[in-house]
Amino acid sequence: MGNMVLRRSGKAVPKSNQLAESSPISLSLVLLLFFALVDSTIAQVDTTISQQESQSVVLPCPVNSQKCGKLHSLNWFKGDARIAAMLLGDSNVTSVNKEFDERVTVEQNPYRLVIKDLKIADEDIYLCDTTFFIPEETCDNFNGYRIELRVLENIVPPTEVVILDAKGDRLENGRIVGPMQERQSLKATCTVRNTRPQPEVSWFRGTKRLTTYSPTHDLINGLYTSTLELDWQLSREDLAQDFECRVKSAAIQNVTLTKFSVDLQVRPTSININGVKHHTVQGSKVVLTCDIRGARPAVNLTWYNTTTIISSDENEITEIRTKSLEKSDGTFHTQSELIFNATRFENDRVFRCEAENIVLQINREKPISSALTLEVLYPPVVKVSPSDIIANTSEIVLLNCEYVANPASLTQVEWYRNDDLVNVNDTTHYKGGNSENVALVIKATNKEDIGNYSCQLSNNIGKGTSDHKINLDVQYAPTVEILMIPKGPVKESDESNVTLFCNVLDANPSVLTKVRWYANSTLLKELPDCEETREDLCHIDPSKLLLESIGRGFFYNYSCEGFNAAGWGPRSEEKELLVHYEPGPATLSHFPLVAVKKKSVTFSCSVDDPGFPESNRFRWLRGGRGPLQDIVTKDWTVEPIDLDNRSNYSCYAYNEGGKGVMATVSLEVHAPPFFIRNLPQYTGILHTSPNATLTCRIECVPRCDISWQKDGVPIERNDTRYFVKEKYMDASPATGDFESMLSVLHFNMPNWPDSKFNIEDDNANYTCVSTGNTVGGSIRSRTYFGIEYAPENTTVSEKIVYVQEGTIPGRVICKSRANPEPSYDWIFKNQTIANGNALIINTAMTRNDNGTYTCLAYNKHGNSIAKTIIEVQFKPRCEIERQEIDDQDTLICIAYGNPIEADFSWSIKTENETDESLGSGKKQNSDKSYYILQTDYAISRTYRCVANNTVGYGSFCEIEVAAASSLLVWWQEQLAWWQLWEKNTLIILVAAILGLMLTVIIICCIIICICRRRRRQDKLNDKSSSLGEPLSEPGEYENLPFHGLQTAPNKPINAQIFDDEFIYADLESQHYGPINYKAASLYSQIKKNKKSGAFGDIK
Repeated sequence: MGNMVLRRSGKAVPKSNQLAESSPISLSLVLLLFFALVDSTIAQVDTTISQQESQSVVLPCPVNSQKCGKLHSLNWFKGDARIAAMLLGDSNVTSVNKEFDERVTVEQNPYRLVIKDLKIADEDIYLCDTTFFIPEETCDNFNGYRIELRVLENIVPPTEVVILDAKGDRLENGRIVGPMQERQSLKATCTVRNTRPQPEVSWFRGTKRLTTYSPTHDLINGLYTSTLELDWQLSREDLAQDFECRVKSAAIQNVTLTKFSVDLQVRPTSININGVKHHTVQGSKVVLTCDIRGARPAVNLTWYNTTTIISSDENEITEIRTKSLEKSDGTFHTQSELIFNATRFENDRVFRCEAENIVLQINREKPISSALTLEVLYPPVVKVSPSDIIANTSEIVLLNCEYVANPASLTQVEWYRNDDLVNVNDTTHYKGGNSENVALVIKATNKEDIGNYSCQLSNNIGKGTSDHKINLDVQYAPTVEILMIPKGPVKESDESNVTLFCNVLDANPSVLTKVRWYANSTLLKELPDCEETREDLCHIDPSKLLLESIGRGFFYNYSCEGFNAAGWGPRSEEKELLVHYEPGPATLSHFPLVAVKKKSVTFSCSVDDPGFPESNRFRWLRGGRGPLQDIVTKDWTVEPIDLDNRSNYSCYAYNEGGKGVMATVSLEVHAPPFFIRNLPQYTGILHTSPNATLTCRIECVPRCDISWQKDGVPIERNDTRYFVKEKYMDASPATGDFESMLSVLHFNMPNWPDSKFNIEDDNANYTCVSTGNTVGGSIRSRTYFGIEYAPENTTVSEKIVYVQEGTIPGRVICKSRANPEPSYDWIFKNQTIANGNALIINTAMTRNDNGTYTCLAYNKHGNSIAKTIIEVQFKPRCEIERQEIDDQDTLICIAYGNPIEADFSWSIKTENETDESLGSGKKQNSDKSYYILQTDYAISRTYRCVANNTVGYGSFCEIEVAAASSLLVWWQEQLAWWQLWEKNTLIILVAAILGLMLTVIIICCIIICICRRRRRQDKLNDKSSSLGEPLSEPGEYENLPFHGLQTAPNKPINAQIFDDEFIYADLESQHYGPINYKAASLYSQIKKNKKSGAFGDIK
């Protein structure tokens, strides 16, 4: 090591076991080792490690390079014998005693000794001896590091660790015991069964070890059963804690614990009530909060107002909110709020909160409580007295006012009469009514003082008004007026009674005890009249006077005066009693004496006695019905006169007193000639009608006559073509028509030529003429008599209209002869498309508009039709079909257009998108063209066809024709028979063929499988081969040259005997046997065919 100085701690090592060193050991080092050896004999063990037999153990060797410097070497001793050494440096040489070579290894970083497969003999004190290059003075590792290794034999882990309660019942791990109360004793037993070595058993509460009895250990069959009892007085500290039985033993790697917890019930620790610090005000919301802490379970809480229990169920304005919150230690914090509105009744009241739980109940302890005295400030509560006071005018009256309040000092005093503020500052009339003297004194009463008095007091909190009022009544003499029932004037004809009332306008008391009655200021009577002769007038209401059977003699001005407890009052104002009576008899006249229809007549009514009040109003009746409400004048003009006016007319005068005697006259009415039914301006009749009439009815009073004229010439009565029937008709109240003459002119059709009208000659003007009467002249009515017939000779302007698709056709006019003039409808495809005689189409025509358009001419007698055809012409479109015609492959181009006749042009579409013309083809029909395909073409072609008619060219149509081949030609020859079939028939045929083929394939597969299975069975039954069971399936030799032999040849057969020069596989592959032989032979045959070109045709 050169100049390096070595130092080693620990005891001396025999020389034979030391590692070779490059430098000699100095004398000082030897002495140091000697003293270390002596010191080691008294050295203590640094640590103890226990491990079970046959297991591995790690023995640590702490090395502190910071205190001791760089480590030079390390030696491990078992007792006094060195079993391993490690020399540190570039080589890191490690040496282990041969005895421990297979079980002991020395490791570094960290430094430790690993012993595998522990044996009992390994139990000893192990020393880790360290040597440093230059030991530091701070190094304290001179004695090495000693480890006591204990090898445990027959280590048996416990079969179970159980906890038993006081009754001996098993407590499962994690179970909750209880409920139990504090100060109660908790007893449990922890038992560790069937273990070795002896375990260490202890009780813990959380992290605190509990003081208990010493455990007992029973040794049975070499196994320990240890028991440790727990007897613990429960307290609040045990809340939310687990009681654990911890077992520590070499037989278990970690400490085993089994635990349980206790549902511990404890008393509440505190109660506190708060909410109002000083005082509250009436009407304010008061919230008193009661907090109870430390209880488990939660407490039951009760609120008291002094000694009365408070319940929110009994009082809707009081609310109690209670909630309990569980804390982390398992106790409950219960909080209850008492919520109410403060009133004066809660002032100086003690509110108390009481709480208890089951712990207090079981121990018969009083509930815990907390109290608070509430001060409530409230405005004055006022009371007035007396409730009623009766006084006469000019008397002194005292009004008392009492109150309670907090605070009691008043800031304002107010008196109210009938809710109006009393001016107590008027010292001439009032006294008091202030904060020094609350009572109010009225010095001299008058009627204005009458009313309900209330007192309102105020303090710093608010105002208070008395709930009740003082009713002050001041009496004074009555003031009256006269009232009449009925109020208005009285009819003499009713002979009714009138009651006079002496009504009190102002009085106190308002009841009259005496009344004096006056007529035109003369005293009639004083009531009541209690003289001996008039006892019926003694016990009556003096304020009423009855006047019976009122007549014209009761016209007076009436008045009265009343008497009450205050004396006689002044006389009332006079009031007149009016009596009404009816007018005298009426007189009726009219002008003119004979009335004329639609003119006027005037009636006049008059009376001699107008009645009272004087009458200027009249009532009129007609025909005994009325009176007419809208006519009240003396004269009445009726206009115009009609049939209803031929009646009796009456009138009478009336006023408020009634109606007078009625007067009546009868009115005669005449009517001038007037048509009730005149002739219409036009009369139409069908020329084949079997009968015809003209009717005329004329109103006329007196009666008039009617005659008939044709074209201004009178019709003679001897003209056999006509006859006239007449009748004088009575008046008709329903229609208002007077008497009238009805005349009917009949056409006697059998006497007309051909018994029918001539449509040209018999059209004429017929006139009905009347004579005049005394009130009117002659009148007449004329009608044009027209002969009518159904439409005929209906024609259209164009029979056929040609129009190109997309354009608008010209109009078509429809004409017809008829009377009356016909109406026209145009019909296309059973739908009306236009009205009127002109067919006008304003939309572009399409090919669907092609067809027949019908004009329908009609009137009330019949109809007639005419038709026109609209031909919509359009360019043709084409389609190409491919068919076999006369054994030739032919393309057919079919054109669809209008006109149908079309010309065709065939072409071939080339690769550069140009067309090669093929001509027009062969045209057999007007709408088809045929083109015969050549059979020698070698490429696919696109054939195109275009058709044109007089309208223009249509669009191209195309067909793709594949290149021809021998196979294709054959196939095309076969197309002829199936192209004639329908598509559905072909699908059914193809499906049937495919189904049949699939059925044959399935049957063949089944037969092959059955045959192969039978051959395999036969082969297995006949095992004659010397080589054992065959390696191949039956049937694999059928195509081989040695088919039928028991064993395949082991050399090739001479190929010269075969004419086909077959090359056998065994010549090349050198593999024998049926399978390889067959495969190689087939491969050779393929090579031969490839050389001869046999596959060329397939390609």
